[in-house]
Amino acid sequence: MYVIPEGDTYFKSGLAKSSFHKTIYRDFPLDLYIPNITEVSKLSKELHKIMPKFYQSHDAYLMFYQPFDVVLKSLKKSNKASPVWQRIIEKTVKSDEFYDINKITANSVDLSILASIQFLKNLLMKIDVDKLQMKQTKTSQTQQLQAQIDQMIDEISTKAVDSAIKDTLSTLTEYKNTKESAEEAITILGGSGGHGYTKEALSILTFLKEPDKFRKRVRILKYAKTYFTKFFTAVPTSLSHQQIVSIYGGVNGITKMFSEKQLSDILPGELVLTQLGDVGKTLLALKIVQKQLTVYQRSASLKPVIFIDKSGSMAESFTYREDVPKISVSSGLALALYKKLNADIYLFDTEVEKVSPAKIVETLLTIDADGGTDVDPVLEEIVRISKQEYLYIIISDGITESSDDILKKFTESGLAKRTKLILIPPASSGYNWVYLLKQYNNVVRAEDVVKFEVAVQNVLSA
Repeated sequence: MYVIPEGDTYFKSGLAKSSFHKTIYRDFPLDLYIPNITEVSKLSKELHKIMPKFYQSHDAYLMFYQPFDVVLKSLKKSNKASPVWQRIIEKTVKSDEFYDINKITANSVDLSILASIQFLKNLLMKIDVDKLQMKQTKTSQTQQLQAQIDQMIDEISTKAVDSAIKDTLSTLTEYKNTKESAEEAITILGGSGGHGYTKEALSILTFLKEPDKFRKRVRILKYAKTYFTKFFTAVPTSLSHQQIVSIYGGVNGITKMFSEKQLSDILPGELVLTQLGDVGKTLLALKIVQKQLTVYQRSASLKPVIFIDKSGSMAESFTYREDVPKISVSSGLALALYKKLNADIYLFDTEVEKVSPAKIVETLLTIDADGGTDVDPVLEEIVRISKQEYLYIIISDGITESSDDILKKFTESGLAKRTKLILIPPASSGYNWVYLLKQYNNVVRAEDVVKFEVAVQNVLSA
């Protein structure tokens, strides 16, 4: 068992004023706790402009970190070096609210640091422990005056402690619940809590420094999970086996010819006409022109390829639903199609990138209101893939004109009829490539989440 040095070292550290016996450390050295105690002091100064004494940060951190029974047993009965601080800590530890807080924070470094910072902020902004101590220790006071001062100190410290405990419990509960909600969403969406971006975005430091940003990240994740579940349920199982009639894929029946590229699939019975001389050959040619020939039908399984705009504006909410971020609904759809139909997912702004579910989660946690959008890389990627049996879905709220050479390649590829656009305001539909898609009725506007769901039905049923 580690023994803290007695004498000068202990007193110089300022811990003579601590409200706890050394048993508060249990079987570990003080050095183990110092980095976290120092972090409490540093963040208190940085975030709230308060400068707690070392013994104050020490007591605050350890009373939240150690289990309640250890804290209670380690509490000193008296503290000649700082009786006012002793009274404050004793009131705190013996309150019902502290017991509830300690159940949340015990053995958690992050939650104990958060609780300590909140507790010290609310306490030290209301009272100056050293000044109160000086009033109490004046030797020239009468017994009656001393009693009045003691009562005043008691009232002040009681109010300060009550306020500090309530605020700490409220803050802790919010952080714990929101973080747990975010981590649940990450697991369901396919991310991983072990990644650095997750730790940073959902850290106590982010919560304390940028609480609104923290809440926004959690809201984006929460709605992504909600719409992933919704779309995953809405996409029928039969769709995963849906076959798209094509000139590619395997033979699964017979049909009337619809493209000259199917000439190699003409049924043997139709080729008998070539044995009837010139008349038969003329009849065969006529049937080819009129698309009356019977051919083998080929088909390929439906495979969506979805492109999601990840520019900063997508982190904002739908025009008519202020609380639902556009990126959440779009990502929820993409991940549902990935899970159910083995869809390929791409994210784009000024560049395009094929991504995994973990990368989607990273984007949800890091998306910021900056960067532009360029559709050219998306159209180039569709042309590069060049699978006529695939279904290409683009979701964006801020698109651009396509360059002439890219648009020409896209048009000549014939893939425009296989490309669907879900257009979210404020994006305009007056662009050259959007006009091309309109010719095939492949553009659907989605001003709100209800219309987005209708757009999805439209896209998947076509």
